[in-house]
Amino acid sequence: MEREIGPTNWWPADSTFEIMVGAVLTQNTAWGNVDRSLGALKAAGALEPHAIAALESHALQDLIRPSGFYRNKAKALQSLSRWYIDRCGARPEGAADIADDELRAELLGLFGIGGETADDLVLYVFGRRAFVSDTYARRLFVFLGFAVPSGYPAFHRTFAPAVLATGLDVAQLQEFHGLIDEYGKAYRTEEAKAESFLHGFKM
Repeated sequence: MEREIGPTNWWPADSTFEIMVGAVLTQNTAWGNVDRSLGALKAAGALEPHAIAALESHALQDLIRPSGFYRNKAKALQSLSRWYIDRCGARPEGAADIADDELRAELLGLFGIGGETADDLVLYVFGRRAFVSDTYARRLFVFLGFAVPSGYPAFHRTFAPAVLATGLDVAQLQEFHGLIDEYGKAYRTEEAKAESFLHGFKM
């Protein structure tokens, strides 16, 4: 995949906190909509944890409206921002003493942070090894012939240990996620996948 479509240099962002915000906004929407919301936050000088934490809810909702589900996403962004400030001092390094499993559990305990978003944050923001078991990964694994359980938690629980057992480091796992997503965008149907460069790898 890297030879055919890489490198992806995913996640696209100008700052670590922009990755955090993008990970929340991208839930159930296209990246183009996320870009518009990020642009609005930047224009308002609000793409910073203290700024988001201090915004009135309706003002934040208006800024991120293009991403949809803006009420819940605004609440999630403020919950995440306040946790990031209080727990980490608004710095990824502030989580250095939190074990990987504990960090993921804390993130999952925040409003609006599900498994995929938590894994995005663990991998891209906090620099820990994680497998983002998103929809593109699910489709790829199904195409390759794996028996994939339904739901993010079950898929992650089943396959994350095997992916992490490969020994891929953080940068490689980031690229692996990017490659899977770019592959999924380029080959959207089973027919397209069957004609792709991965057709010979089916089980």
